[in-house]
Amino acid sequence: MNKPKARNRIKLPHRVSVLSSASAVLLLVAAGRTTATTLPTHATNWQPPAASYAASAPVHTTVTMDDGVKIAVEVVYPTDPGTGARASGPFPVLLTQNPYGAQRSDPTDTGTYFVQRGYIYVASAVRGTGDSGGQVDWMGDRQGKDGADLVDWAAHTLSGSNGKVGLDGCSYLGVNQWFTAAAVGKNSALKAITPFCTDSDFYNDLTANGGIPTPFVAGIAQAEPRGPEDDPATDPQSVTIAQQASGGSRSYNDAYWQSLNVQKLMPRIVGNNIPALTEAGWNDLFPGGNLGAYVSAQNAYYHRPLTDPISSDEPVTGRYQAIVGPWTHGEHVNEEALQAIRLEWFETWLKNAPTGMADTSTPLHLFENGANTWVDSAAWPLSSDARTYYLGDGSLITGKPTDQGSDSLSWSAAAADTLTYTTAPLTKAALLDGPTDVTLYAKSTTPETELSAKLSIVAPDGTVTKQADGILLGSQRAVDTQESWYGDNGTLLKPGHPFTQASQRPVTPGQTTRYDISLLSNFTRIPAGYRIRISINSQPPADVHFPVAPTPQELANLAGGTYTVERSPQAASFVNLPLTTPSSATPSGDNWGPSS
Repeated sequence: MNKPKARNRIKLPHRVSVLSSASAVLLLVAAGRTTATTLPTHATNWQPPAASYAASAPVHTTVTMDDGVKIAVEVVYPTDPGTGARASGPFPVLLTQNPYGAQRSDPTDTGTYFVQRGYIYVASAVRGTGDSGGQVDWMGDRQGKDGADLVDWAAHTLSGSNGKVGLDGCSYLGVNQWFTAAAVGKNSALKAITPFCTDSDFYNDLTANGGIPTPFVAGIAQAEPRGPEDDPATDPQSVTIAQQASGGSRSYNDAYWQSLNVQKLMPRIVGNNIPALTEAGWNDLFPGGNLGAYVSAQNAYYHRPLTDPISSDEPVTGRYQAIVGPWTHGEHVNEEALQAIRLEWFETWLKNAPTGMADTSTPLHLFENGANTWVDSAAWPLSSDARTYYLGDGSLITGKPTDQGSDSLSWSAAAADTLTYTTAPLTKAALLDGPTDVTLYAKSTTPETELSAKLSIVAPDGTVTKQADGILLGSQRAVDTQESWYGDNGTLLKPGHPFTQASQRPVTPGQTTRYDISLLSNFTRIPAGYRIRISINSQPPADVHFPVAPTPQELANLAGGTYTVERSPQAASFVNLPLTTPSSATPSGDNWGPSS
């Protein structure tokens, strides 16, 4: 593998300090110069205003897009609690865009929480779904243009609007906020977005794992009630599904997926001056999927390389914040705690309320698993510390093996073989802080391999708790050092793979080959006495974060394969873990959501 580029080095001290609650240093960058000014940290005594209004029944209408397609919307207005009459206003508007037919962010919620606190809530059905016209697509520029048209309508045509608009919603309803924010242009009425339950890079996050397509888009298509003008046999979304299933262009990380990469959208979003608060869960469909958006937003704001890790000595802005909690997909989003956090964001940017929320030097809010506490940070990861373990005879050892050794896996469509390697009990507590690399040297009897790795911790009583996983298709093993992350001493922590058709190389049967498997990030305190375990599978285990669906050609090349994983002095397979001291994380003074 090529020597790592210096710019992708995680340049962090071993300790990241969180500033006192009395003051913080906000670094301002303008015209290439960096200056510092003292500002208060997040105002922890801010409380959401009490409900002052009731909510109207939904008012249904349509909005015509630039190409003539009519999008169905419903509008909920603040009303007088006593008389039921519409409140006089004007009010800012919150907009959500839903592909699931019901025109609300949640079938049981019309945005009442926000309406009761002085917002008009507008929900649209994404084109090609519900009562909206047009053909359904899978995200992208067209939905962004629709969102921009809806923002303009909500600001300048909708009765009762004060001309300021925010975007709300979780999952698909969160992700399409990024495309709208990229499409509105400068000086728009859009003042803030809250993309909750979102990921950052569709191909690597959800629609493929390790270069192997998943059934995710097809599953979304099944859940979408089709609009009156949509033909599921010919709509643009069906093209994506068919190509992924057959091994066409979109089964690779081609130009189509690059255009949908939220990280690559970020210069446009930042250039349009749109603040964003994101949220995801460590147990989400793609755990910690918003971390890439956080990194790219901060880097875009300060004109750094988009996907580089953020070091503690680099400036950050409170305009782009992220929350990662101990949650599954969408969990707690429409409960009061996370509603209040979103409200605070909207009050900050749409009502100019003095919440202090944006005046923070630590805009990344992470739940520390195991410690059950919230941590605020600017950097991600918090530390550059890295620790290497080598595969031994069922063990993970700190030095390279001195004897010859190997273990075998068989690929079967019916079941997955598993190899397990475990450390000795830790003598000191450690903090798992970021992504993990598992590098295997292996021989295969077939021209393709499918290798997955799972990171777990093992309690003294034998309880095993999964932390992260990753998959790699052997023919997509090429590493892009520009996109990879490296810790101390050039230790590979996050291998970046192009996953393009051009980067694909068949596996040579019988030849020892290096495979660098990227495991998802996690943030967990591991107590002393616990052990760390890596499990290697010939295909993803049942608890993988999202299943894969290899193409017919991939299945043909995988069938009957036997893999020999080397653990010898000449070919020492290893694991690079982002382990640092727990003191690298200082507990937050704020509560960023439920602890379970």
